Amino acid sequence: MKNILTFILAAVLMSISVTALPQKALKLGHVDINELMSALPQRDSAAAILDKESKELQSTYEEMTVEYNKLYDDYEKGLPKYSDLIKKTKETELMDKQKRLQEFEQNATSTLQKRNTELLQPILDKILKAVEKVATDSAFTYILDVSKGSVVYSSKESRNMNPLVLKILKP
Repeated sequence: MKNILTFILAAVLMSISVTALPQKALKLGHVDINELMSALPQRDSAAAILDKESKELQSTYEEMTVEYNKLYDDYEKGLPKYSDLIKKTKETELMDKQKRLQEFEQNATSTLQKRNTELLQPILDKILKAVEKVATDSAFTYILDVSKGSVVYSSKESRNMNPLVLKILKP
C-alpha cells in the first residue's frame, strides 16, 4: 500500500514539474486595417474611381426619375379625358417605367458594391501580406485587427504594428 502511495505521489510530482516548465510566451500585437487603408494613396485612387462611377450611375438614375415623373404628371393631367384603353396603356407604361427604375437602382447598388470590392481587395491583400511579414520577422504569435470591433481589450503589452506595416507598404 505504501509503495502504491509513493508511486502515485511520484507521478503527481512529475506531472506538476512537466507542466511547470517554462513555456514560450505569446507575443501579441495589433493593427487597425482601416487606418492602414486610409494611409495608402491607392485607397484615394480607388475612392476617386468609385466616386466617378457612382456619380455616373446617380446621373442616369436622376434622368430616369425625371422621365418617370414627367410621364406620371402627363398621365394625371390627361386622366379625365382618357378612354379606358388609353388609360390602361398609360398605366402599364408607368408601371413598366417604375419597375425599370427600381431594377436600375438595385443593379446600380450591386454594381457599386462589387466594384468597391474589386478596387479595395488588392489593397487589402497587400496590407495583409505586410502584416504577415511584420508578424513573421518579429516573431509575433498573434496580430489582431482592432478596427473590426471584436477585440474588446488590448493590453499595454500588445504592440501597435501599424508603423511597422506602413514602413513595408510605403518604402
